[in-house]
Amino acid sequence: GRLGRLKRVKVFDSLDTGAVPLNYKDLLKPGSVSVIDLSDSGMSELTNIVISDMLRGVQEAQDAAYLEYEKAKKENPQAPPPTRTVIIIEEAHEFLSLERIEKTKILFQQVARIAKRGRKRWLGLVFVTQLPQHLPPQVFGLVNSYILHKITDSDVVSKLRRTVSGIDDGLWNRLPGLAPGQAIVSFPHMARPLLVAID
Repeated sequence: GRLGRLKRVKVFDSLDTGAVPLNYKDLLKPGSVSVIDLSDSGMSELTNIVISDMLRGVQEAQDAAYLEYEKAKKENPQAPPPTRTVIIIEEAHEFLSLERIEKTKILFQQVARIAKRGRKRWLGLVFVTQLPQHLPPQVFGLVNSYILHKITDSDVVSKLRRTVSGIDDGLWNRLPGLAPGQAIVSFPHMARPLLVAID
């Protein structure tokens, strides 16, 4: 039934309309930004297929670029590394809710693979959400850096306190009263989390 429903959408193999598959290598060009808006797809199954294909395609293109770099580095130690690439998943609470990752395990495995293996290959992953309480523990297990803006809900702050280590009580107490542009940042390469102003 789901396959039939997807077929009726007529978005697959529609070469007669001039549509061509994405060239993922083109998405990784230095200085470029690609925005993929799936807000009006209207079907979670279709959205999942698109996101899954995009994640796979970008990761494979970055892996290929990294392998080329490793090969070139043997002949020329000054060979330029692959383009640093970051995938930003906006409204992450919709894409990575507990209900969603239980239904789409393969999709979550792709996200986890990029989060775990991507850094070595200059491929980063960013989750952006205004509702961190809707993200399951599995997602927090993939995150190693945090930028926390103002959060006034004490339950959400409490959940984050149990998840994000190293932030002292003084900073947690300031979180509900942060001004626009202020954030608490916690990164593995920093000696301790800091309160910062972001331009």
